[in-house]
Amino acid sequence: MKANMGSVEFFYKRFYYNKHTLTPRLETESLVRLALDAIKKEDIDVVIDVWTGSAIIWISIENNSEIKEIYWLEKSKNAAKVAHANISLHKSNMILIKSDLLGYFFKNDKEFDFKDKNILIVANLPYIKNEDWVNMSEDTLWEPKMALFWWARTGFELYEKFYRQLLKFKKSFWTGKIVSISEIWFDQREVAGKYLLKHWFQAKFSPDLRWIERFITIEI
Repeated sequence: MKANMGSVEFFYKRFYYNKHTLTPRLETESLVRLALDAIKKEDIDVVIDVWTGSAIIWISIENNSEIKEIYWLEKSKNAAKVAHANISLHKSNMILIKSDLLGYFFKNDKEFDFKDKNILIVANLPYIKNEDWVNMSEDTLWEPKMALFWWARTGFELYEKFYRQLLKFKKSFWTGKIVSISEIWFDQREVAGKYLLKHWFQAKFSPDLRWIERFITIEI
């Protein structure tokens, strides 16, 4: 085991994690299954993982699909160290990029050729309101606050920024279809639905293992 790292099973494999990353949770395996299903149904060429943390989501997808062009985006140097450990452990082919959401692509657009490619973008962003910190279970209190909490009003504001970037990404790179799958908090179904409807996104909500609608799939 790597120094200062624990290990946990996720999607039938062992992964490293520590205080700088979220503890892998069973609910997030549903996100992986939705992504694998989209890869098969939507003829996906490229996958992008936004703020991947320990990299468990995309390594799990890579281990169970034929996708070869995978980009991993993370802004935390400490989380990236854990991701590197997992990438080495699983001999992953992911391309690591330090980026705030999709920002790196816009700043370095000439490095990438996504024209007419079908792209799957997965995002498991911070989604809990700051005021909910006192209500969290004890096992989450030692986890990195930046990975869980972001905004004071609804907790969905960072996703609003992300969805605006999706539209810009498609226009900037002349892609084929873009499929995005995101994980939200248990009480955000209504606020997410209102935002997506207001901005003309066609969204599908899927349940977690407790039948709470916590996953959003959109196609543009």
